[in-house]
Amino acid sequence: MSSSCSKNTASTSTTETNATTDAQRKPRRKPRWKLTPPTDSLKQTPTPIDTRNTTSSIDTRNSKPAMKSSAITNNKRNNNKTANIEVKLNAETKANLEHLQGLTRSRNVMLANAKKVLPKKYMNRYPSFSRSSTLHQPKGNLDFLHSQCNAILPLFKQKLTHITQAAGLDPNEVASWQGKDIMLTADQPYTSLTVAPLKSKARCMEKVENEYDGDVTRLVDIVRASIVVADEDQLIAVAKALEDEEIIRLKNRFKEPLFTGYSDALYNIEIKGIICEVQLHVSAIVAHKEENHDYYVYFRSLFA
Repeated sequence: MSSSCSKNTASTSTTETNATTDAQRKPRRKPRWKLTPPTDSLKQTPTPIDTRNTTSSIDTRNSKPAMKSSAITNNKRNNNKTANIEVKLNAETKANLEHLQGLTRSRNVMLANAKKVLPKKYMNRYPSFSRSSTLHQPKGNLDFLHSQCNAILPLFKQKLTHITQAAGLDPNEVASWQGKDIMLTADQPYTSLTVAPLKSKARCMEKVENEYDGDVTRLVDIVRASIVVADEDQLIAVAKALEDEEIIRLKNRFKEPLFTGYSDALYNIEIKGIICEVQLHVSAIVAHKEENHDYYVYFRSLFA
């Protein structure tokens, strides 16, 4: 009995000693708690965090100060520097760009002048129209058509002279703008009435092949003339005088200018079965036609 008690006492003592030793080797630490603020609807239970095997993500002894905002700004500036890139253009592309710049400049001047003198009353009173979707001359080859046009040319001149005079204009007066003569060619100025020579057969064939798919009867401007006026009142006076003729088409390009910015009015009148063209110009606009027309011809050849 005494022996058994001694063994139990010894065993208990040994157990206590071992427990004490374990407690000394592994001291118990109080858990650290991460408190999360409760939401409006539910209070959350704090979650213990065991920091025994967790290392700090930042070592304050070796940490560097954060980058200043000025350094970030400098980096952004360096990244936004524009690099110089050399682009080589072939001759055709360079010519296209130069003509495009010229066209833009000419168009801006044309539109600015048109805005000052644009005949608004004329635009509203004389809308564009056509008797048919496509106009045609009498059937025949180019030689026949050209001869017919030549035959009615004197009568055409007579009629246009009468129309110009009826509008109160002198057919032979040189057209001018801002004190300068308006030039039709390098040597010939526009007059109030300018009757052009017949369109040459070579130019007729070029137009038939490039624009009319070989149809000669669509040439309606072999016989043509220009009337230049100074203001809208004169323009309306000419339009009224033209009403006595057989007008079969009107293109009011004062209301719908060309892509170059140029604007005028194109009348097609019929004389003894031959369709002729009469162009009405305003001096402030036609004064810039020569340069503007060069760009029109250049880009029309590219997109025809």
